[in-house]
Amino acid sequence: MSVAVVAESQTPDEPTRDIYFEVKRRGLPVRYIPIQRLSVKITGGGAVVETRRGPLEASVVVIRGLGYVIDSNTLMRRVSVLRILEREGKVAINPVDALLNCRNKLETIYLLAKAGLPVPPTVVTEDLYQGYVATKEMGKVVLKPIQGSRGFGAMMFEDPEQAFQVMRTLLITRNPLYIQKYIEKPNRDIRIIVVDRRPIGCMYRVSTSWKTNIAQGATGVPCKITPELEEIAVKATETLDLVYSGVDIGEGREGYVVFEVNASPDWRGFKQATGINPATHLADYIHRVAKI
Repeated sequence: MSVAVVAESQTPDEPTRDIYFEVKRRGLPVRYIPIQRLSVKITGGGAVVETRRGPLEASVVVIRGLGYVIDSNTLMRRVSVLRILEREGKVAINPVDALLNCRNKLETIYLLAKAGLPVPPTVVTEDLYQGYVATKEMGKVVLKPIQGSRGFGAMMFEDPEQAFQVMRTLLITRNPLYIQKYIEKPNRDIRIIVVDRRPIGCMYRVSTSWKTNIAQGATGVPCKITPELEEIAVKATETLDLVYSGVDIGEGREGYVVFEVNASPDWRGFKQATGINPATHLADYIHRVAKI
């Protein structure tokens, strides 16, 4: 009944360290493993996932990310390794397919919309003409990478001609177009952390920029979770089959809008703003699952 915490970095970041030490505090054997160190050996009709120290014996694997700047071959290998762990009876937190759905903004927005959650009008295409028409119809738009986080690479356009030039460049470099209508909102959005179907805290991310990510300079301020916000955050998390998440919600003129759901949220700003460490709640869940 041991736990492995997996991420790409050779040195774990603060949220990953939080999980490691909170799990250890509960008396469970735990180790941190860079995802590059997981290998698969297939012999005699079976498969074993191992590290340099031998087969991975953990019953629970906490996956803190698949890697940010990687090619499709590396992504496929990592996903397969983690799926094999799941198929061999390990509990993955968050589940691999849920991680993939959240990594892919198109899949995320589709699943949220299908579940009846409010999301921004969105067009995803590799057709420059379709993209150009979408920017003209939507007015102010945000162009985002289909994979990405922390607001990196997101661009806002009010002029469809300027958007056209950027979209043309993206398509030349084989990048699809992910276009969303810009949602007019206060100089903030809302981040809610959900663990095991329960919101554990909420903060405003206040910014002087249209980007309200903490990584882009926004400041975390605690806020109160209303029943409506709680319902949206929990439903978004359950829709994507996540054990825990960071749900980003905007206060649009016509009501709340879900921007993104993060499967491996960075909660440093959240901890500072609220005094709540999500790892304590997640470790309680891991402890319970590991004992089953």
